[in-house]
Amino acid sequence: MSSDPVSSREQFNAQASQYAASAVHRHGPSLPVLLDYAAPLPQDRALDVATGTGNTAHALAPFVASVVGLDLADLMLDHARRRAQEDRQTNVRFVVGSAETIPFPDAAFTLVTSRHAPHHFLNLDRFLAEAHRVLEPGGRLVVADQISPTPAVQAWMDPYQTLRDPSHHAQRTVEAWRALAEAAGFVWTQDTLVPYRLDFAWWTAQSGCTPETVQRLRAHADALGEAERQAAGLEYDAGGLLVAHIEQMLVVRLEKR
Repeated sequence: MSSDPVSSREQFNAQASQYAASAVHRHGPSLPVLLDYAAPLPQDRALDVATGTGNTAHALAPFVASVVGLDLADLMLDHARRRAQEDRQTNVRFVVGSAETIPFPDAAFTLVTSRHAPHHFLNLDRFLAEAHRVLEPGGRLVVADQISPTPAVQAWMDPYQTLRDPSHHAQRTVEAWRALAEAAGFVWTQDTLVPYRLDFAWWTAQSGCTPETVQRLRAHADALGEAERQAAGLEYDAGGLLVAHIEQMLVVRLEKR
């Protein structure tokens, strides 16, 4: 994970065990789509950026020659290493490092992935430039990350997400993603949106929210009108209590040509 290195490392180290046990992160519906877009090959040298507890790296390992998982949070990587040992994955290793300063030489990889992480990146343009640099010509970058449907929703959503998780930075629109990817030199080849329904109680517990923060999140959501709630994907029960929201995950394949 990577926005401000200190806040991201502290946030995710503190919640490492919960992320390691999270079915949403380990088996969520964006993962099979990402793997399909990545189309891993036996000769691929893969890099998974902001790997967290290594879910995407572990999923890639059976299909490629080698995988490196990169993350700032060393305690998250401890979980990733233990799982690799348990699964007897000998072609995976995990390295501490930043998405915005990838510690590998030019053209070191044929496949780069990043899942459920770029909304934490303070400088997405730097990550995209670094991913482009470390890819061979003909290589591909496959990303899965949450998006906002419109700039207006993003203006509401970013404070909401940051209140829940201070390491959140920006939940960009698809249009913003496309502009930054193309500016970095990538060709945008295919994309889709994968919806996640996230239970409010689980979502707030996952990031260690205090009862006070939960109440502030509810107040932030309750201030919206009905049309705005629908645009933000918020779900309320019959008693008017916020119970969940729908998070749209962009999965996109970018190619270096």
